[in-house]
Amino acid sequence: MRCKVCSIKRTYTIETTTEFSKLDLSPILIDSLNEAGFIKTSPIQELTLDSILAGKDVFAQAETGSGKTGAFVIPLIENFIRANKEDEKANTNLSYVVLSPTRELAQQTHKAFNDLGHKTQIKSACIIGGESIQKQKDLIGDGVTVLVATPGRLCDLIKQKTVSLANCKAIVFDEADRLFDMGFKKDIEFVLKVAPKSRQLIMLSATSNQDLLRTAYKFHSNPEELILNSENLLVDHIQHKVAMISGEEKFPLLVNMLRQKEDTYAIVFCNTQVQTHTVAEWLIKMGLKAKPISGRLSQNKRTQLLKDFRSKEVTILVCTDVAARGLDFKEVNLVVNYDLPQDAANYVHRIGRTGRAGAKGEAISFCAYEDCEYIDPIKELIETEIEQIHLEDDDFAKDICKKPRIDRKTLKLMDHSNQREKTRPNKQEKSQSKPVTPPVKNVIKSSSIKETLKSDSRVMQANSYDFNELIPSALKYFRIKDKSLLAYEVISEGGKKYIFFGPTKKEFKVFLKPIYKKLLLPFLINIIKKAQLKLYASVSFKENTLSVNFKGHDEKLLLNHKQELLRSFEQIITVFLQSRLILNKDLNIVVQCKGAKIDKRKEGQDFEKKLENLAKSKRKLLLDKKTPIKLKPLNPKERRIIHKFFQDDKEVKTESIGDGRFKSIQLTLK
Repeated sequence: MRCKVCSIKRTYTIETTTEFSKLDLSPILIDSLNEAGFIKTSPIQELTLDSILAGKDVFAQAETGSGKTGAFVIPLIENFIRANKEDEKANTNLSYVVLSPTRELAQQTHKAFNDLGHKTQIKSACIIGGESIQKQKDLIGDGVTVLVATPGRLCDLIKQKTVSLANCKAIVFDEADRLFDMGFKKDIEFVLKVAPKSRQLIMLSATSNQDLLRTAYKFHSNPEELILNSENLLVDHIQHKVAMISGEEKFPLLVNMLRQKEDTYAIVFCNTQVQTHTVAEWLIKMGLKAKPISGRLSQNKRTQLLKDFRSKEVTILVCTDVAARGLDFKEVNLVVNYDLPQDAANYVHRIGRTGRAGAKGEAISFCAYEDCEYIDPIKELIETEIEQIHLEDDDFAKDICKKPRIDRKTLKLMDHSNQREKTRPNKQEKSQSKPVTPPVKNVIKSSSIKETLKSDSRVMQANSYDFNELIPSALKYFRIKDKSLLAYEVISEGGKKYIFFGPTKKEFKVFLKPIYKKLLLPFLINIIKKAQLKLYASVSFKENTLSVNFKGHDEKLLLNHKQELLRSFEQIITVFLQSRLILNKDLNIVVQCKGAKIDKRKEGQDFEKKLENLAKSKRKLLLDKKTPIKLKPLNPKERRIIHKFFQDDKEVKTESIGDGRFKSIQLTLK
């Protein structure tokens, strides 16, 4: 069902039931489509078919996983078949160039041409970085019809005069928005300059990109815009939710989610290469079948890794946006945004890695304090709210092992296994040397207890025949005196003490019960004594509100200087509890003194109002001076409030500038 709006050259489609066999396609192509399991067209394939076959320039936009690769591969193969009937040498002329933002996407597109065009004489070559350029030159020298390439390698071969686009009939920008986001604009313009002006330009994308369209217009292209379901960028059968947690809670939540989900086949997204390799190695240490993939890996390793993921020898792929762009794994049932993407458009592409080809998928995003500024632009782009997950303590794994260390230069694991690998002799040394006795590790033993300190200070893990033997060590570890606060779980059981009889050795996971009064009151009394304050403290907990009350001779000290000391107590209490317990995200901590109190929610409202007043004053200054204004460096939460204040402003736009966690915001006139 089609409806055209001619003024903006835009076409919408809602549903399709058209079979390929009923279209005006060559029988040989229909046979290949049937063999590959392509029976009916997807909406984007039906929408673009006539325009591409007619040789029109096209900009097609559809959600990730909707079949955009087939939308240009099928009509280009059909055009080749028709041209080959008129000119038998057409299969040796370079007729079509496909530009892909990543090597993996280029390899998948190359495979699609081979799978659907194997019964024809079409010849496809994949030209990407990280592989032998001489072998690629030999392939091109043998004659190719389709060149699927990454921009950098294609430009190199054009400059070396190995590739000529003199007879190029069509150029395709696959994942066009990402090509521009990744900084390939200069390479793209170079390719368009050396290609014939009469060439057809086909651009496919999941999101719109004005820079892309401006470049098309610059090179005399006025593409027909074919937009599929523009009001809904996300595939309908993907359930996407957000978990509002702290940065320290991300990994425990991830581990628990992966354990709870049956037949896990997941992709986990991180924002940096170091984070990607750290999370992957951490999951491996937890016994999960995970591997990292990033742009720093060699092409051979990346190819092998994707092969292992397809065969499900690896079931959890941890990756960056660049490494995962264009990956097509139809059975992926879970996507996790370990870090929220800094570019809202990447959210659409990440989520689209699941729910492929009509299958159901689930996507969970972790939003910590440092991610807050990115959530609103995402909601604005997809024009919908994201369901928030309600989390309990049981949703977090409590047996987290020590976080691995990753070398930032090599992205390799920095631990004892690597050290052993470095000291391992080569074959020649091995033949000339005596057997090496492994070094004896230092083991600290106390009452048959072996403690393994974990990266999460809220958990102590230890081996013992009896939990009672662990109590002194646990009290010392958590720095408490009340043993009634201790709780434990048995993780695993070993052998008997005397081989065949006696108590069983167990591995215990020890943690604290959330009894706020017993835990917090001794801590506060100790602080008051050390500060030599004449105060009494009381603690109560009711309906998810923790109340701390101070009274005594020195109450006025707490209230001086805008309640500065009272605020300090509130901060100390929060940090103390977070270091010992996994706090409920809805917990409200109220610190008060004689009716003067600090309510965290009210404090947050005052904080936002203060920043909004700052934004108002800077807006007025900008309108008066007419020159850009730069604010002082702000943390992510502060930047999010400023950006949100200006999001509907018709005169002022905002932009975060700088590196690191603390960035400035620049205000400019629209």
